[in-house]
Amino acid sequence: MVTEVIMPKLGETMEEGVIERWVKKEGERVEKGDILLEVTTDKATLEVESYGSGILRKILSPEGETVPVAQVIALIAEKGEPLPEVSGKPKEFDTRENKVFEEKAGETEETDSMDYQLSSRARIKASPLAKKLAREKGIDLAQVPGTGPGGRITKEDVLKVKSLKLKVKSEKIVPLSPMRKAIAESMAEAKKTIPHYYLTVEVDMTEAVSRRKKLLPEVEKKTGVKLSFNHLLIRAVALALKEYPGVTSVWDKEGIAIREEINIGIAVGLEEGLIVPVLREADKKSLVELASEVENVVSRARAKKLKAEEYFGANFTISNLGMFGIENFLPIINQYQSAILGVGAILKKPAVVEDRVEIRLLMKLTLSVDHRVVDGAVAARFLQKLKEILETGEW
Repeated sequence: MVTEVIMPKLGETMEEGVIERWVKKEGERVEKGDILLEVTTDKATLEVESYGSGILRKILSPEGETVPVAQVIALIAEKGEPLPEVSGKPKEFDTRENKVFEEKAGETEETDSMDYQLSSRARIKASPLAKKLAREKGIDLAQVPGTGPGGRITKEDVLKVKSLKLKVKSEKIVPLSPMRKAIAESMAEAKKTIPHYYLTVEVDMTEAVSRRKKLLPEVEKKTGVKLSFNHLLIRAVALALKEYPGVTSVWDKEGIAIREEINIGIAVGLEEGLIVPVLREADKKSLVELASEVENVVSRARAKKLKAEEYFGANFTISNLGMFGIENFLPIINQYQSAILGVGAILKKPAVVEDRVEIRLLMKLTLSVDHRVVDGAVAARFLQKLKEILETGEW
């Protein structure tokens, strides 16, 4: 019987390993349990045992090669036994069960289990005292970087970890809701296909805070809505986009699609996930009109009463985490858009004003941009205009 030796999964996050040394050489006799090779991961150098007996007929991956988890690296068989063709691609790996599956003679068989905490066929190079300390403290040696010769784990390496239990003992799988699944797929696809770049600018919001305070009674009297900084931001973004319409263009397989309308999406967090309702033609609405519409849309979004068309058509999104004290972050661009604005908290900080140091109210804005569509200079000028509007209160 031919035994396929695979690159084992020796850690929860391990995706590949480096073949440090073949202990057994091609043509040598190997018994089950013999040390076959040494593999280096990002955590340690491990000895891998053979889980089959026979002759090491063929080594497919030489020393020093980096190999993906579950890829066949050698074949063990008796003399004269025909060897199968090896594809060179990793076997299918079930991360939930931590097992490798291989096809044999038309049926699916399960090979030796590769436990991510520590493979039952791998042995860690560690001193006896290091092993004793690890047992006493409940530490998984597979997660401890070794500093001794050849990556050997020493007593000092274990002591550095102290009593932190790195070994994963159990986990609970929470089924994905349809919304969470859709969000995950959309965000992963956007991050994978859109070449992001990021620009951050600091805005002096001292004047905006003062202007908002003066406008509060007027807006509340007309709409019953308390004017927020989100309302000011949406209005300012709409005005800036009007001057730089290229920021709302989007990549299309046939070219760049020019969007004439300014439709702004506002990220709203729900218990089930994130949704982005749309404010259409935001540039044509006054601050008072926008404040009223935002409150109406957000309240209906939280009550799950939005119409289907209110979720679609945005060509720019604003995501505000400032209320959580976040200074700045790098948001992911939504699919079918080319930019998203990440809004940070307004904080009191020292700033230079006309050669004087004053305490001002400062806020960071980070623009994530699709480099296929919007060049850096255009995005920078857009941010510069947005900063100017917010700092002068010209909305």
